[in-house]
Amino acid sequence: MKQPIGIIGAMKVEVDAILAGMESKREELHGGMTFTQGTLAGVPCVVSQCSPGKVNAALCAQAMADFFSPRLVLNIGVAGGIGENVHIGDVVIATACVQYDFDTTALDGCPIGEMSLPGAEAPLREIPCDEALAKVLAAASEKLYGHAHLGVVATGDRFVADPQFGEWLQKEFGALACEMEGGAIAHACLVNHVPCVVLRTISDNAHDSETVDFVTFAQDSARKAQELLKTVITQL
Repeated sequence: MKQPIGIIGAMKVEVDAILAGMESKREELHGGMTFTQGTLAGVPCVVSQCSPGKVNAALCAQAMADFFSPRLVLNIGVAGGIGENVHIGDVVIATACVQYDFDTTALDGCPIGEMSLPGAEAPLREIPCDEALAKVLAAASEKLYGHAHLGVVATGDRFVADPQFGEWLQKEFGALACEMEGGAIAHACLVNHVPCVVLRTISDNAHDSETVDFVTFAQDSARKAQELLKTVITQL
C-alpha cells in the first residue's frame, strides 16, 4: 500500500472538515493524540489534531513519522498575515519556517532563530519546506482562494496581536505569516527526512481594516482546505 499523506492541524475545527471528507476511516491513539487513517479522493491519508504550540506540534509530527511513515506531511490552519500585501483570506505557503523565539544570542552570538538540529552538519535559521510541493499547492490555491503567497512562515509559542511585533518579524526574517506550529512540524520532518508543506489561511493582519469572526472564518478555511486537497492531492 502506498505511504499516506500526513495532515496536521492545531485546532479541532481545522481537521474536522478534512475528516468529514475521508472514507474508510479508522483511528489509533498515540501520545494522547488521535490519528485517523483513511482515504481522501482515493489517496491514503493520516490526519491528526496536535493542539496549539510548538511542543505539541513536534510530538504529533514525530508520532506520525514513527507510526505511519508518511511520504509527506502537510500542516494546515490559520495564521496572522504580515505585510501590506498579505490580506485576510489569502493563503501563505511556506518555502521555509523560522522559530523566532529560539534565541541563544547571549550565549554564542548566533542570530535569533538559528539552531542546531540533530544530524545536521551546520546550524539552520530557516528550516526548509518542500518547494516543489509548495508550488503545486500555490498554483491550486490561486484558483480557490484568489491570492497565494510563497515565503517564510514565522513560528513561536505566542499568539501575535501586536502590529509592531509583526513588523519586526517581517524585518528580521522576511516573514509573510506568523503562527504557533509550522516551524516545529518542519523541524521534526527535516530530522526524519519527510517532506513538509505548511499552508496557512490568513485570518488577520494589522494592515487590514477588515475583521472577521474567527470561529466562522476557521470553519470556512477548513472547508476550503478540504476542497483544495481533493483537487490537488493526487499530484502530491
